Amino acid sequence: MNAPANTINLLAVGDIQLMTREPAAHLFEHVTGALSAADIAFANCEWPYAEEAGDTHPVEAHINDAFDGGDLFLPGSPDCIRMGAEAGLDVMSVANNHTMHGGYRAFLRTISLLRENGIASVGGGSNIDDARQPAILERNGQKVAFLACTSGFLPGAHAGRRTPGIVPLRRHTYAENPVWENWGIEPDVRSLTNRDDLAAMCESIAAAKKLADVVILSCHWGILENVTAIDNYQREAARNFIDAGADLIISQGPLAIKGFETYRGKAILYSMGKFMMVSPWSKHDVPSGIAAPIMDETRRGLGAAVTISNGAITSVSVVPVAVDPAGKPSFPTPDDPSFAAILGVVKERCEAANLNGRMDAKGGILFS
Repeated sequence: MNAPANTINLLAVGDIQLMTREPAAHLFEHVTGALSAADIAFANCEWPYAEEAGDTHPVEAHINDAFDGGDLFLPGSPDCIRMGAEAGLDVMSVANNHTMHGGYRAFLRTISLLRENGIASVGGGSNIDDARQPAILERNGQKVAFLACTSGFLPGAHAGRRTPGIVPLRRHTYAENPVWENWGIEPDVRSLTNRDDLAAMCESIAAAKKLADVVILSCHWGILENVTAIDNYQREAARNFIDAGADLIISQGPLAIKGFETYRGKAILYSMGKFMMVSPWSKHDVPSGIAAPIMDETRRGLGAAVTISNGAITSVSVVPVAVDPAGKPSFPTPDDPSFAAILGVVKERCEAANLNGRMDAKGGILFS
């Protein structure tokens, strides 16, 4: 059921990564109702889609050399995007570490396929100015702007003045001695956001805020093989983004779901994990370098149910997502044991990362 005249119901989920030329017709069957019922449904488009193969990135070409099972980076079928549109998706980010796998042609075809199927794209484009443009959706007399950026990508994947690509949020890692007067001890490893990328993203947010009632930012970032850790650059950037005018930050990148926090009455979800991941290969076949226990994290994810009333976000709820072995997601009901179990993981990971996020038994984020 759609929202009242002055209210928008938004449902945001994590990564959709369909690495297949033959998507199963039933992949979205358990989530179509919820996605279609939302006034706006958002997801991260974490793969290129095109009718034919693109130009593999040189780094990935060398990875392919070590793999005998086929082309690891072949674009997915355009039917994958059609199925997402039919399931109810309205807007998708292409700012991540996978959409440029097929080179410029497949990347730009992915964006055109999204638009041909009625899905707005954000976070990438034919050049950096195009990539930084917000996607603005109007519902019930209110405007919601979406922006997106990524900290994870291969060299050359970011958009330039004349080159296609994604919106970058680069980070720089350095070593720091915890005690300055003692040499030869193991240093702490810290990261800082690239100052130019941070400033440009804040400018985009401020500009979007002048055009829309609410600004929602998708960030593809984080630490992969530590299921609880939130890096320094993420915390710093998130606060800067909210100071610039962002009303909600929804994130993906690490395979694991992670904790959340609130800042100035706004929610920052640091990783909603995978919503749908389908691959023709076993996790043990792919030379990804990712530990098997982390791959197991793809069996659960998070969504965010957001209510917007009279031009402002009035509530945000964490929504558990259960993913079966075939990659098919569903939204467990509160009486399903997995509902409380997934929320329990979120609570534990908030505490482990020293985040202030708190929620009620149904996942409603508490802002006071």
